[in-house]
Amino acid sequence: MAGDCLTLWLEENNVIVSQWQGSTSCANTPTDKQKLQLCHADLYRLLQKIQGLPASPRSLPLEMSVLFNAVICHISATGRIHGEHNNHIAEALVRVLAVGSPGVTEQSSAELWQRVLRGGYAPDMAAPLHRVAGLQGALWLAEEKLQEVHDLISSLLHPEDPACSTHIRAEEKLLAVLRAWRVPSESGERALVVQPVQQLRDVLYTSAAFLQGIRAMEASQLPSAIDLLREAAESLCSSRVLAQMYTCLGFCFQKLEKPQTALQYWKQALQLDFRCLAALHHSAALYRAMGNVEAELEALSLLYKALLSPQPEAASSSTQACFLIGTELIVKAPSLTCAVRSPSPWKVKYLTARSCLASKRGEEAAEHYLDLLALLQDEAHQEDLLPNPDPAPRIPEVFLEAAASLVLEKRWQDAMTVCEEVLGRTAELIPGSLSVDRTQGSPAGIAEQLNCILWASAAHLHQGLSQGLLGDHKEAVTEYTKCINLLVKVQFTNTGAGEEMETDWHSTEEAMLCVLKAAAFLGRGRQFLALGKQKESLVNVQLGLQVSPAFPGAALTRVGLLRTLGRRTEAASYLQRYRGERESLAEQWGALKRDLPLYLDPHIGDPFPAHDSLTGELDESAEEMESEAAV
Repeated sequence: MAGDCLTLWLEENNVIVSQWQGSTSCANTPTDKQKLQLCHADLYRLLQKIQGLPASPRSLPLEMSVLFNAVICHISATGRIHGEHNNHIAEALVRVLAVGSPGVTEQSSAELWQRVLRGGYAPDMAAPLHRVAGLQGALWLAEEKLQEVHDLISSLLHPEDPACSTHIRAEEKLLAVLRAWRVPSESGERALVVQPVQQLRDVLYTSAAFLQGIRAMEASQLPSAIDLLREAAESLCSSRVLAQMYTCLGFCFQKLEKPQTALQYWKQALQLDFRCLAALHHSAALYRAMGNVEAELEALSLLYKALLSPQPEAASSSTQACFLIGTELIVKAPSLTCAVRSPSPWKVKYLTARSCLASKRGEEAAEHYLDLLALLQDEAHQEDLLPNPDPAPRIPEVFLEAAASLVLEKRWQDAMTVCEEVLGRTAELIPGSLSVDRTQGSPAGIAEQLNCILWASAAHLHQGLSQGLLGDHKEAVTEYTKCINLLVKVQFTNTGAGEEMETDWHSTEEAMLCVLKAAAFLGRGRQFLALGKQKESLVNVQLGLQVSPAFPGAALTRVGLLRTLGRRTEAASYLQRYRGERESLAEQWGALKRDLPLYLDPHIGDPFPAHDSLTGELDESAEEMESEAAV
């Protein structure tokens, strides 16, 4: 009776597998997925029949083969590995052990495997056990259990195999045992399988190299990451996975400051798989770092269009077609590293807008920022808007950058409207006064209050500049005064017992506060000058210089005002001193400007009104004033 059942089960397995193999050559279409699901259902019913009877030495090889087929089909049909797959394998191992050792207690999968393999097995169990061991290795690799995979495959090798040496480097051990793994021949087996174990071994090798390469890359162990990723790229895999590997390689070479090599890898990635948009995203970022704005904007434009367009499935390569379990099902690269993640369309639009603003393309920048502001009205999409993995700006900063683009485009009224939104969002969060201790850490509440003060001050700064450009100089003075009144609420102190924390958050924020205050004093000085109040203008310029001596244009502005007021000797003396300090001040400003937000650009180095001709006259009369000072 048992022999008859075994024959029937074998025939049923072979019919199911043959039907699958004869119906299609790949598993990427919805129809193929449905066929695989039916195949899995039939195989699982067959497995339940087999496991409905006590295990026997004769039935175990077939049972392991049917289990292998059922799990492979289910993983491929669903596109992911489930926890129940580990349970199915553990149950089968318990049945294997029960034949020779009845009453096996519950143990971990790793312990069950060690007991099965240490106990020895019949020759006809070799191929089925190696197959299921390979399947177990795939499940564990998907869970990043590299040590467990190494120990399992090592148990399949001869103890004297060189791959078992303890002198091999940690990152090479797993690859070494996978290379040394000699799977038994399946030619004499009567049970058909959906994927040969030799293929599964190759997939495990590629997956292990890729996974370890990603780990090394994320740990900034770049030379090791490059070796592992190249090893993976030379192994058997689909074009999609190979494109991901090339994207990661480009990422590594970018970190090693080899931009041309990085760009070549990203180009190859896109040629292999046009859906690998992370390569295009990284290319745009690298062009930005290289100062190639045209190439950056072109890449961002292509990326934005690609993200908005529905992407058809890429044609499967013959390699991928015959692998029901491939590397893409084991190594979920997008969840492991940002290097292969594509941004959302709105994140790309933000990067485009910011690049246009940085390169003074006012019209383009304003257009992109206004699109973003419209989206920001829908709070449900705010999480998707801001860029990742790049540091994400806060929403008020996006509004302030938009205002800066509108100022650049001479849409001053629109800029003020945008700034009103910032002031409305921050009004209730601004304290009456704020003390920031340089010797302390960064309490979240204080940091947020300081941010709100800085954002609101920048909004008033934009409004002051816009009002002045619209010709309403009195209102401009009022806006600049509001900016200054907000900034003087903040006091940086040293009340703690420790040393100043120079690298802490407040050092950057304090520098920004000083620049904002200097810009406000200088802006108010321009408005007083436009109103014919030269003395008030000079006072504000001097206050701006006290706050930030390196602020561009401030020193020469003071010289010009002194000269206009008839204080020529004082002007010449100050100019001579400034010339001696000019290089040092330029260095200070260069170091400071790197940390300043982009939305402050319209206020940096903004000259006094051209009709006063101050700057031109200064250059022409510098020697004359110095001569007068000498006399």
